[in-house]
Amino acid sequence: MPLNDALRTRMDEPDFWPLYFFEDEPDEPDDEDEDDDEEPEDEHRAEFGLGDGLSLDLDLDLATGYFSLGLTAPGLAEPVELGWDDQAHFHPHVLRWAELDLLGRAMALRDPELRHPGPLLALLLRFAFLDERDDPDTIAPLVDAAFRLVRPQDGDDGGGVRSETRDWYELRNLSDAGLRWTTTPGGHPAVAQDDRVDADALLYSLRSPDNEEFPFAEWAALTERAEQIVTDAASAALLSVPDVRDALERCTAPRGHRHVAALAEALRAAGCVHPVLLRAFEEPVSRAESCWAVEVLAGMPQGTLVKRWFGRSPLADARSWNLALTIDHEGRSDPSVKLAEELHDALQRAGLGGAEIGGGTARQTSDGGSQWVSTRLDVQVRDDLEGGVALIREALRRHDATDIASLRHSAAPYEPVPLH
Repeated sequence: MPLNDALRTRMDEPDFWPLYFFEDEPDEPDDEDEDDDEEPEDEHRAEFGLGDGLSLDLDLDLATGYFSLGLTAPGLAEPVELGWDDQAHFHPHVLRWAELDLLGRAMALRDPELRHPGPLLALLLRFAFLDERDDPDTIAPLVDAAFRLVRPQDGDDGGGVRSETRDWYELRNLSDAGLRWTTTPGGHPAVAQDDRVDADALLYSLRSPDNEEFPFAEWAALTERAEQIVTDAASAALLSVPDVRDALERCTAPRGHRHVAALAEALRAAGCVHPVLLRAFEEPVSRAESCWAVEVLAGMPQGTLVKRWFGRSPLADARSWNLALTIDHEGRSDPSVKLAEELHDALQRAGLGGAEIGGGTARQTSDGGSQWVSTRLDVQVRDDLEGGVALIREALRRHDATDIASLRHSAAPYEPVPLH
């Protein structure tokens, strides 16, 4: 079982996803209940096995905020860490999007309890990154569907892009970062970043061509096993039945989701007993679940039908700006903490981004100590720069801080943004 009962229960608790995505910090232990020398434990493991001794193993430590992805394979004496994510020295860039989607499909076909898009996609997404070949139109609908399944929210009617999807897309999008896919001497794809590229997004990956410890051959065996599982799900005998072929052809049209029930009927009449595929057409939890199942049966390249069914994603036209708001508060009370909280809330309510304290400058005092004299707020504005800056100006006015503040873009050439 990939997700044991303890992990499933933990994932349903309201603080799981905020902790997993670094949106929140674990509660401090109660001094009366915890030994001072002991750290509270909140550790879990998910094992996504594909058979033949091959599995991806995700270790989660919610108490410390450390998450590790490993590979188990017959050729390895012990599991090998492929990457990890924390808030210090992370190396999370492991999977291409197509590989993650493939693994999700294969695991769902093997284990009816692990729907796709669903838990695997939501959990392993942090280890996937994008390059210039990735199309948000083929990606966003699946990611949205995964989070609607594992993290349902009141008022989410299935329209628009989920906040988790947007956050991940912006964090892991390396399409303009000068990535170079090369081939190892063994013929396996590896990734590197061009040192000459002045990119804001940096590659942190163990899957580099000069890393002899990365299990390239075993990783290839895992993905090949996944491809075989997906290929085997499309029975040639079933596809030779005229009613199945006709229903499948209607499903591959732009509005093909309207015909999945008829496809299910045709499959049952032809003797199909695959529980995952039949459920995807008869009782799908999302349109995206039916979509990938049709792609599998029709032998279509991954994402082809996703784009056809869902159309253009809002992420295709999304823009964001990272800004640095500096408050020089030497000689007066520091409004930065309250200002950051109010600005973040205002940006969130407007759907325009967020803000947090990112650092500052301290000066040594006469008694040998130090005193903060300025604070920097890291502000992200999404889609509407003018609207976001207006909220910044309003927050500064409320705290009478306009004259001690400066705002600039965080990326070169670091252009200033007027506050008056």
